[in-house]
Amino acid sequence: MLTPLMRQYYDIKNRYPDTLLLFQVGDFYELFFEDAQRAASVLGITLTQRGTTSTGEPIPLCGVPLHVLDTYLAKLVKAGFKVAICDQLEAAKPGVKTIERGVTQVLTPGTLTDSRLLDDKSASYLCVIFSTQEALAVIFAELLTGQLFITQCEPQAFKLLETELSRFLPDEIVIPDNKFGKALAAKLQQLSYTVTLEQSVLHAQEVTDALNQWLAQQASQVSDTVRSAFAVLYTYLKRNNERALSNLKQFSFYNPDDFLLLDSATQRNLELVKNTQDGTASSTLFSVLDKAVTAMGSRTLKKWLLRPLIKQELIEQRLDAVSFLVADLGTRDHLRALLKQLGDIERIVGRIALRRAQLQDYVCLLRALEVVPHIAHSLSQFDEHTLLHSIKTKIADFSPLYSLIVQALNDDSTTDWSIKSGFNSELDRLRTLMQQGTQAVVALERKEQESTGINSLKIRFNGAHGYGIEITKANAHLAPAHYVRIQTLVNRERYTTQELKDLEYDLSRARTDSAQVEKELFEDIKKQVEVYLSSLKKLAYALSYLDALSGLAEIAYSNNYTRPVFNTERVFTIVAGRHPVIEARLQTKFIPNNTEFSDAASLWIITGPNMGGKSTYLRQVALISIMAQMGSFVPAAQAHISIVDRIFTRIGAADNVAEGKSTFLVEMEETAAICNQATPRSLVILDEVGRGTSTFDGLAIAQAVVEYIYTHVQARCLFATHYHELTVLAQQYPGIVLYYAASTKASEGIVLLHKIIPGVADGSFGLEVAKLAQLPELVLTRARVIAQELLVREQQLAASTGSNITIKAPAVNQLVALESRCAELEQRKRELELYREQHDTSRKQEHTVIQELSKLDCDNLTPRQALDILCRLKELV
Repeated sequence: MLTPLMRQYYDIKNRYPDTLLLFQVGDFYELFFEDAQRAASVLGITLTQRGTTSTGEPIPLCGVPLHVLDTYLAKLVKAGFKVAICDQLEAAKPGVKTIERGVTQVLTPGTLTDSRLLDDKSASYLCVIFSTQEALAVIFAELLTGQLFITQCEPQAFKLLETELSRFLPDEIVIPDNKFGKALAAKLQQLSYTVTLEQSVLHAQEVTDALNQWLAQQASQVSDTVRSAFAVLYTYLKRNNERALSNLKQFSFYNPDDFLLLDSATQRNLELVKNTQDGTASSTLFSVLDKAVTAMGSRTLKKWLLRPLIKQELIEQRLDAVSFLVADLGTRDHLRALLKQLGDIERIVGRIALRRAQLQDYVCLLRALEVVPHIAHSLSQFDEHTLLHSIKTKIADFSPLYSLIVQALNDDSTTDWSIKSGFNSELDRLRTLMQQGTQAVVALERKEQESTGINSLKIRFNGAHGYGIEITKANAHLAPAHYVRIQTLVNRERYTTQELKDLEYDLSRARTDSAQVEKELFEDIKKQVEVYLSSLKKLAYALSYLDALSGLAEIAYSNNYTRPVFNTERVFTIVAGRHPVIEARLQTKFIPNNTEFSDAASLWIITGPNMGGKSTYLRQVALISIMAQMGSFVPAAQAHISIVDRIFTRIGAADNVAEGKSTFLVEMEETAAICNQATPRSLVILDEVGRGTSTFDGLAIAQAVVEYIYTHVQARCLFATHYHELTVLAQQYPGIVLYYAASTKASEGIVLLHKIIPGVADGSFGLEVAKLAQLPELVLTRARVIAQELLVREQQLAASTGSNITIKAPAVNQLVALESRCAELEQRKRELELYREQHDTSRKQEHTVIQELSKLDCDNLTPRQALDILCRLKELV
């Protein structure tokens, strides 16, 4: 038999079957059945049981304390669960078995709006994708700011979709539950995205009306695919966070080609916002550049980093602003000191818009509004056509709002009031009554002590029985006749009197009326603040922009960065460039390197030893390009750069176990994407292409890729390799140039100079680098012997084929022939080794027989013993 509480639980759970239902029971939120099992596993809490089902089976149970709910909520939502919060909607009443409960929030990874559950330095996006045979529409919704970013692409362009997702990094992706959606969801889940299939999408007039209201004049220009995507978004938010619908008012239709394209492999390889070690921001480009003093400034900077610009005019506007702030140290420091006092007003304004703001949010807004006029004054010195002046124009006059908040809202944390005394006369009157009533209780206590002669008599309040006169049991016989006993405790009795009841009634009514008036006043003030929402959102956007710019100026000044100069040619010159992340981590001075791209030198083949700095140099050039196009100064003495449309990298290697892909297949897929998508305006970074397969296959692929990029793609390319055979391509193609990571030999071994200079390396110095890594000397000695044997075999092979692959770049058919000849020689070697092994075994057996015969004492052997020895010797032969 189910208890009334469990029947109530069942009723609510059936309305939210796809959620983890957190069911408030007193001071705990409890989960039951499968919800409890799943939550206990994720949260690491004890799984117990309470009661039984109608069939007698125990009911699994786990619970979390009310006061630490946020901590557990964050873990559940980050694990990808949808969570429904079921609260008690009324206080417990004597004699009432079932308290009214209801779901007050449904939380999903993409619909969170509570800052305590969000990453301060990352925007939180809910993504909706709607796909048909003809088109694919994508919407990224940032619920707290009310911003939506909408784009379209061809349904088969999955790589482009993957790139857009990696730019926005959505917390949740919602896709309609149809045949297109299920196939797409399977792919996205393999990429570790949290995907929700929306089973039923509203297409009623309600959606159409909402869409027309959202888009206004643009509604007629929106494609059917985008409209369908909006319907999915509307349906999902209607069910899970309806308040957010009213906040979605800033729409941006964009083309992915409006930004520098950085696909997911490039973002990963360059460690822009996440490192490859533990997935955090530590030791990333973002961690170095993020000198913003507010969380909203950091989020803006991250957006710039993942979506650099390609329009020179917009880039120059940012660079002009950074230049002003670099040059004027006093203004920069003053602005940053003011910005630091703002707090995260972007998310505060978002919570106000969603009507989830608490008193403390309004107090933080008040503090921000105090410094805003000073920021505006500091920006007034900049010329009319500058970005900094444009930021100033977004700062409205908030003096009426400031006056309202400062006069009405209580910013004194020592009291529980939300409304200041003196703001409303009726509220002041009720508070006076409350104060007088409290004083009257104290006076009554003294009076009763005197009249009864019980000095230990106390008048105390508790939530269940209200005020009571408490007398110890030792003095209970002294209680007057007019005292009415209301409760017996362990060591005392509680009484009341008519006078105390009347006083309690007056005090309770004053408290209730005061709370009601205060609540109404607070709600009215909230509505008055909402009038300023549009201006406040513009303010938050402008100040987050200013914070990001001032942070870039700070890092440029402190790290001696230089302003990049853009050109419209294919010229790309970096003088004394440095890797920004490694430079920040080094205790010693970073060794700079130059880069020179032009039509006469568009593809570099870079050789040299491992640990010589090749990979660092490749990443350095790419990072400098990204920094320049996001509007940042760059780590170099000079930087003359032509804008690139895409940056591709093929660096490092790892299996993709989830998709069943080997290291080499992943390498080839990334290389194929570069060959198919790069343009003459792209920058291509390739490190060790072909190393994941056999030597000759790898060499053949590497040469073919170099030739294809040079002759067909014509992109600027840095190609690092250990295939020294590729260096002769510089003799065949005028735009291919040779560079190497310099090193020198010393008595203690190789010395790596970390300089990239013109020419070809003498070798890869693998053994020397292994020695630096402190490989055991026995291993090193054996490796030297093997290396010498392999060198001799290579020379013999070259002589036998009449080819010298160290002089002339081989064609692919030559490489195939060489590999076939090599395989033939390997077979002959194996046959020879087998013959030698058999011959050695035979000789060993003969030697054993002779040894056995020499030990025999023939004079003392019996006929039987002689026969046994003969049989044993026969087995040896």
